[in-house]
Amino acid sequence: MAFRVPPTGLAKHVDNLIKGKLLKRAPVWLPVVQAIPPGPSIIRSQQPNINLTAQTPAEQAAQSTSSPMHRASLRHKQKHLRTRPPRPQAIVYPEDRLRRQFYKDHPFELSRPKVLVENDNGLNRTDFSQLVLPGMHLSQVDGEAVIKYQLHLMVTEKLSERKAYAKATSEFYLIRAQQEEEEREARQKMTELLQNATASRKYTQKALYHEEQALKKGQGLAL
Repeated sequence: MAFRVPPTGLAKHVDNLIKGKLLKRAPVWLPVVQAIPPGPSIIRSQQPNINLTAQTPAEQAAQSTSSPMHRASLRHKQKHLRTRPPRPQAIVYPEDRLRRQFYKDHPFELSRPKVLVENDNGLNRTDFSQLVLPGMHLSQVDGEAVIKYQLHLMVTEKLSERKAYAKATSEFYLIRAQQEEEEREARQKMTELLQNATASRKYTQKALYHEEQALKKGQGLAL
């Protein structure tokens, strides 16, 4: 493997070769390398401090202040010196995270009709110690009630978010099942009433028909 001299020791290495009479004469580039020694690497490095255009210090200062890099750095400094405009802080409630999780698991609850107009019979509920309060109808239990009930379990009973969610949703499923059973029984009763009304109507029409026929026969005998 050939011996490679680093660039900084090239002039000294050639000088030693000449002294040892291994080179008959010095290369033409040796005085230049001795006057301007090379850097430690063969890759040319940028030296911004070298005044290649022979400018005066005043001209260099004027050019540096008008350069795009200087303007960009100046704008960056001025940007951080500006007074930031006041921005309102984000309003975050503890129910927000619970609400996202509940409606992510139960998206169809959003399609249930909800009355937004307040009236005298409206329910202004503030007690969420239990999911169904005395006197409440099962249809009045919605997703928001489940979320507030879960928060009550987390704050009052010190349950974890997962345990409170499991308890609140399990009670909610029982309420929905009971509500569906009541609605199914109500539909069945309504169907039976309609069938009975239809049957009684048929009997009434038949009685009127026979009565009309009897009247016609009586009128014929009288004539």
